[in-house]
Formats: sequence, C-alpha cells, structure tokens
Amino acid sequence: MTINNPNAFRASLWDWACLDGCFGVTRIKPTDIDGFVERNGKFLVLETKLPNVHLTEGQKITFEALLRTGNFSILFIWGHPGHPERGELWHAGKQYTYDPMSIGRFREIVRRWFEYADNES
Repeated sequence: MTINNPNAFRASLWDWACLDGCFGVTRIKPTDIDGFVERNGKFLVLETKLPNVHLTEGQKITFEALLRTGNFSILFIWGHPGHPERGELWHAGKQYTYDPMSIGRFREIVRRWFEYADNES
C-alpha cells in the first residue's frame, strides 16, 4: 500500500483506548499489523519497528500464537521507513536473523516466502 496522503492516513488511525475495559481484568490491548499478505492459505505478517524499539510482551504472545497455527510467517524489520537495518524472520518453528538488512535482502526474503506459499497450492 502506498500512502498518497500522509495527513489523511494519520487522521484515519483509530485510538483503541475506546476498548479499554472490554477484555476483562487483563492488560490486553489491540495491536496493529504493519503489513499482511495471504497466498494459498499461508500468511506473511510484516511488522516494522524503529531502531532499538522492542516488541511488547503482548505482541510476542500474539505472534507466537499465530505461528503455532502453522500458517503464519512473521518478518520483523527494524529501521526507518525505506531503510531497513536489521530483520528477523519467524517461520516454521525457526528464527532467522538478518543483520545487516537492506532493501534488497528484504525483497529477497519476501520473494522467497511467496515462492514457498505459492507452491502450497
């Protein structure tokens, strides 16, 4: 997705505080997903973080639950938009680290995931 109008995009983002209290006596909060692709029932989640920003405990729990289904791969990218610095792929019970990361390497990982998912038909 290309964001053609960043101001309109920012204005469309919801503040999920409206759901506070809806999940019982827990610390559950909605999380966002930065990118999401499906091919033949296989899913690639793209999660971006600025440098030195860590996943929250809730995100770890959610992503690990998705992985246990056997249908999800999760690619984490750390860096500034358009300038990946480091990456991690969680796929099929394994974690792969890419440090340093580049746009070319990022594209190659996604392309390889697509080939894997495309062959699942």
